[in-house]
Amino acid sequence: MDRYAIFVDAGYFFAAGAQAAFKQYVSRRQVALKSSPAAMIADLCSKAGRVVDNLPLLRTYWYDATPGSRLTMEQSTLAMLPGVKLRIGVLNNIGKQKGVDSLIVTDIIDLSRNRAIADVVLMTGDEDLRIAVQVAQSFGVRVHLLGCGELSRNMSEFLQMEADSVTTLEDRWFASHLEINNELPYGTTSAMFASAIFPPGEDYIQDEESFNDAVSNAIDEILSSVGYEQMQQLNQHFAYQTFVPTEYDRRLVGTISAKLNGRKLNPEEMRSLRTQFMHSVKSRSSKWMDSGDENGLI
Repeated sequence: MDRYAIFVDAGYFFAAGAQAAFKQYVSRRQVALKSSPAAMIADLCSKAGRVVDNLPLLRTYWYDATPGSRLTMEQSTLAMLPGVKLRIGVLNNIGKQKGVDSLIVTDIIDLSRNRAIADVVLMTGDEDLRIAVQVAQSFGVRVHLLGCGELSRNMSEFLQMEADSVTTLEDRWFASHLEINNELPYGTTSAMFASAIFPPGEDYIQDEESFNDAVSNAIDEILSSVGYEQMQQLNQHFAYQTFVPTEYDRRLVGTISAKLNGRKLNPEEMRSLRTQFMHSVKSRSSKWMDSGDENGLI
């Protein structure tokens, strides 16, 4: 069938993309999308479409990893976009992705074998994906690599040799879509975050009756720094999901735990904290929508 699919290794996208955009190494944990995920995907599809002479697009596959069972806000938003399929591996204790390559290989081979696609646009630099390229080509599928930055440094030479074409996205494209996030790094533990905000000697909550006040204050503090677009993404997330995205969950738990003098929260407190956060997001998002002011504070 004359259509194509896009396969994005998010680890490569953020690492090599940040190198292209900022001309330096930036940890994956501190790189975030500057534009909305929807805008970035639409722009990526436009670029990929030119590589395959604007064939119809089947869908975009996005491969990423999480340090635990919870998705980040970014991942949750991507998963809900039409025409996007999120595939999740895991991060080991040193921050390395596990299981992502095998997911990419399996999807490319299955779609090629079933003749669901005629072309593949693959964004990765990993030589381990050569087998996917070779098998796809054996079924008559053309494979095009979409790279970032200096390909001699971040894309396997042997992978490039296997591909039908190699195209490099402009550095300015990544600069327009990526930013360095200097807030809570993705994967930072609650204990680390807590110790950074509430060093020894600060006042802590000793009275359990103050727990609800602490929760309310922590939520107000966190949401006061959330912009209109982020708030809408959170609201959309909670329309379909009941878990708090990783980056918000760690900040919530770390803040409250620190105020309780490092005491570990019990299951009931954890449920209460997360439920209150979800309700606060929905309430604030509704008020913001009613006000019609994207720049106003709630």
